[in-house]
Amino acid sequence: MSGWRRTGGAGGRGAVVRGLRRGAIVCAAAAAVASPGAVASPEVKTPATHAATASRGGGPAGRRVALAAPGARQRPEVTRGPRSEVAALAAALRERLQIDALEAHTRAIVAYERPSGSTGENAAIDQIVAVLRDDGVPVQVHEFEAYVSDPVRAAVALAGRERTFAAITAAFSGSVQGLEAPLVDLGGVADLPPPDVASGERLVVTEGPDLQGKVALVRGLPMPEAAYVLERLGAAAAIFVNPEERLNELITTTVWGTPSWRNAHRVPRLPVTQVRRSDGEALARAARRGDKVRLDVQVDTGWRKLRLAVARIEPAADAPYVLLGGHIDAWYYGGTDEGAANAAMLELARAAWATRDRLRRGLVVAWWPGHSNGRYAGSTWFADAFYGELARRAIAYLNVDGIGQRGAARFGASATASLRALAGRVLAGVGAGDVRIGVPGRNSDESFNGVGMPLLQFYHAPLPEQGGTWWWHTPEDTIDKVDFEVLLTDAGLYAAALAELLAGAAPIDATAEIDDLRGRIEALRPGLAGAVDVDGVLAGLASLRRRWTSVGAAGGRGGPVSERALLAARMLRPLYRVLFTLAGPFHPDPAVEMGLLPGLALARDAGWRDGPRAGFARTELVREGNRLQAAIDEALRWLETAGGR
Repeated sequence: MSGWRRTGGAGGRGAVVRGLRRGAIVCAAAAAVASPGAVASPEVKTPATHAATASRGGGPAGRRVALAAPGARQRPEVTRGPRSEVAALAAALRERLQIDALEAHTRAIVAYERPSGSTGENAAIDQIVAVLRDDGVPVQVHEFEAYVSDPVRAAVALAGRERTFAAITAAFSGSVQGLEAPLVDLGGVADLPPPDVASGERLVVTEGPDLQGKVALVRGLPMPEAAYVLERLGAAAAIFVNPEERLNELITTTVWGTPSWRNAHRVPRLPVTQVRRSDGEALARAARRGDKVRLDVQVDTGWRKLRLAVARIEPAADAPYVLLGGHIDAWYYGGTDEGAANAAMLELARAAWATRDRLRRGLVVAWWPGHSNGRYAGSTWFADAFYGELARRAIAYLNVDGIGQRGAARFGASATASLRALAGRVLAGVGAGDVRIGVPGRNSDESFNGVGMPLLQFYHAPLPEQGGTWWWHTPEDTIDKVDFEVLLTDAGLYAAALAELLAGAAPIDATAEIDDLRGRIEALRPGLAGAVDVDGVLAGLASLRRRWTSVGAAGGRGGPVSERALLAARMLRPLYRVLFTLAGPFHPDPAVEMGLLPGLALARDAGWRDGPRAGFARTELVREGNRLQAAIDEALRWLETAGGR
């Protein structure tokens, strides 16, 4: 079977959905805002865990939050301001989320195959824009050039034999025709040497077998780290073996967004294929016999014009705002990934526009192109093009991905510490019980770490033991995989969170973020000893905490920054850049899991002191310790400037 082809789907504009019936549907998630609940104390997605696993990032594990019954006492830091305003907005958003509208919009979007830059994606964008404009919602469609990659076809066969294997390739694979080479079985993806994330942009691979002139057989999905390591080890090509009897479309580049001059060297050249589990077993036997394999791989990689629809609901010029985003492109028809989410975002934008007189802050809603075949090219372009505005005005980013799934049974979330309490309250409203709220990782269009923004994403998915989201990134992700009752519930989670972020007095828990960072630094103390003044860093954080308690409670001098949520978000920006980035504000780090505090990654193992490279490691940690202290000082200066002495 050949790989996925750029078909583009039907062209032109689809039927516009208007005048949909509104019934009385209860949304438990938004109701959680109206009734005070308890407070929580905190791609690389796979078919079994997509949108189900809340742990992200490779840093300290996410926290399990036992959610108490409604009526429990709230933490003072997250007082939500005039509760009646939040409750009123939640009720208004709840009333406007209707299952028939969600279904109609989903069906209209999922009618098209939507690879980025295709006529199908453009038709879906036109559909969304027409509905928004019909309601009078301000919306702009940006056009920009992005570097994207479409898999076309792949063929895998045993050289000199009749045996062939169904195969696909991956976005950003290299292309090759008639390659014949020995096959070497390397075991599983976990058996490969990891890239050194502490080396930053260079992403050094320091160990591993010499694979020159060989085709590597690896059990596992073709994720960027694995493909990158194999290319650095000299492999002529790679065959990845899906752990199941299916083929999942994926992307192999470690470059986040469109490549720049400094990271274009990491655009992959390795030809990559993927086969099913049973075929992988046959290939493993061939490797033991010493057989050669023959590969043909075709991938269409290059510059394409993409379109990005952005709706803006703003109560006043230059008002602070929340950014809500999710990708419009999809593999095949993308019912749950991500047509259903696109429909939910559309209805949330319409609801916010209809209730704009209740908003303290604005809402910007963006349908990102270039997610699946451009490694988050759309959201990265927006971060580049609107960096200054985001830094001045954005208080949080909420990502929507993979909601409305058939058989969804487990809730979860990933959030920065500043939004964990909010996430816990929202999930309490749907009776989610014992929920794991993880930390954001290197996935899901979280392209705003350089800006330094609080992050939140909700998950609701089938249990892995029940097959998980087995249709993820396959032709089977069709409209029948969407459960519209579940989609209504999931949209309600975002409505409840938005009610607090758009109308609450203090939805961002800056104290929790400072305390979380303090705990992470303390946990690294053994590895930092001799390189970083840990006591000095902790003293700086204690000073920042005291200053925030004073200035944050007062609300600042006046003017735009007197808005407490914006004051908190801007104070936290330099801390987030240290927590989530290595390259700094303007250049995205490699698209690999780096863990929190990536600049201090060497300190996770005190063994850095041993060996001939110990002096290099110490120098790295000294400089990263300076970066951390400078971030704390910058946050303090911001508070002194914005809040007065």
